[in-house]
Amino acid sequence: MTEDDAVRILTGLKKHGRYLTGIHIAGGEPMLQPELVASIVEHAREIGLPLDYVETNAFWCWDDQKTEHAFQRLKEAGLPAILISSSPFHLEFIPMEKVNRAVRIGRHIFGTRGVLVFTDYFYNQLQNIDPKHPLPLEDYLDAVGRERASLAFATEYSLIPNGRAATQLVDLYERRPASHFFGDTCERELSSPHHIHIDLYGNYIAGLCAGITLGDGRDLDTLLSGIDLAEKPILDKLVQGGVEALFNWAVEKHDYQEDVMGYIAKCHLCLDIRRHLINIGVNPPELEPLGFYANLG
Repeated sequence: MTEDDAVRILTGLKKHGRYLTGIHIAGGEPMLQPELVASIVEHAREIGLPLDYVETNAFWCWDDQKTEHAFQRLKEAGLPAILISSSPFHLEFIPMEKVNRAVRIGRHIFGTRGVLVFTDYFYNQLQNIDPKHPLPLEDYLDAVGRERASLAFATEYSLIPNGRAATQLVDLYERRPASHFFGDTCERELSSPHHIHIDLYGNYIAGLCAGITLGDGRDLDTLLSGIDLAEKPILDKLVQGGVEALFNWAVEKHDYQEDVMGYIAKCHLCLDIRRHLINIGVNPPELEPLGFYANLG
């Protein structure tokens, strides 16, 4: 994200976020560009937005001095807290030594209450492994057991069955036929203002519906004036008839075939349909960013 786009988004949130209770800066990994993050924090504070925290996976915490300098810069910019990710998914790439350093120095800079660990459960559990080396997810699953891991992912990590969680972890959960998820619309999820994301391309994403954009989050004036569902067939189907309407449309018009193995959730079914559409060259404007679909694995 460019700084100009970030400012446009923050300005729009300030203008329209009458009931906004908090925002956070995440990614990806925002600390790939620490000075950009600091500038965004400063701007959010200057215009009076309720900034909660910056989220980081601690990949960059190679040594104490570098880590302390970066956290101190954010603190001086006006950041009240830091959220540090800790999970078996991050552990595949980032050893606990870096995570532990981020937590220790973060508490020194921001105070104990100024450091949020997501999640404490996994952070405490992973203290027993070699802190200097990453651990493949398969090794973690073998060590703790797949049933125990799947329960922890769902309850402790609030894992959403969308994106790579639905494609890479599908075997950890019970599958059901598509019809099991029929009978409910997605209007609530797609229209709720309570938890939204705006990605680095400016896509306004409702809730956790990754891969579906309602419009340009850099232009909230236009977006909040209303959405013409006639121009967005995927949104139209999901809002009016839910995943059932999307499924029937994809089968009848675009040769979608139900997975005989089944699906773990309605989000998984929705994702599989959307990926099929992208793969055959049907990409309505609401299916963005395309890179999301290209990297599902």
